Amino acid sequence: MYQFFLDACAALRLRFYPKTHYRYNPLIFVTVLLALGLMNMANMSQILGRQTGITIFVIVLTVVRWGVLSMAMEIILGYYNKQPGYWYGYVLATEVLILPTLATLYWPQVLAAPGSLWLLWTLVVQICGFVRISQQNIFKVFLGYIIYHLMFFLAGGILLLLFSTMGWVDINSMSDAFRQILEAQSAGTGMR
Repeated sequence: MYQFFLDACAALRLRFYPKTHYRYNPLIFVTVLLALGLMNMANMSQILGRQTGITIFVIVLTVVRWGVLSMAMEIILGYYNKQPGYWYGYVLATEVLILPTLATLYWPQVLAAPGSLWLLWTLVVQICGFVRISQQNIFKVFLGYIIYHLMFFLAGGILLLLFSTMGWVDINSMSDAFRQILEAQSAGTGMR
């Protein structure tokens, strides 16, 4: 775990290693993905409502997001430059950098702007790492992100349909919770 955090801190300082360097114990993958999933659940609990199946859905969605991003970059960047190794470890090391934004849930008025800047910086770090490690130009990395978003929205929709069909998630209560948030925001701003 120590080496994992050293790699994440190195990435934060824009110091990157070859893809083969980012190999970790499966327990690290499980622990970090679970932590990221629970953090995403905490961030989205107001939007998605409070259902028992939502927590599992968000954790699975986080794992799918990590896998799809790694796979999309492997497909696009690997097509142009065959390098040994996979992107799974690197993506995990850069995704863990968003964990400090959990503090914005506790102090949203104070940490909203710094939290947004932190998220932007972690995205820049991830993009720079993809560019440097793959030795490709930024447009190929952006193509990878476009493919990732298309694949993720498709996978997320299928996952939501699956959870809804199994009765673990109620889409109607999710839409009601989302509608209440929109109404509260429009009432606060006076816009309709």
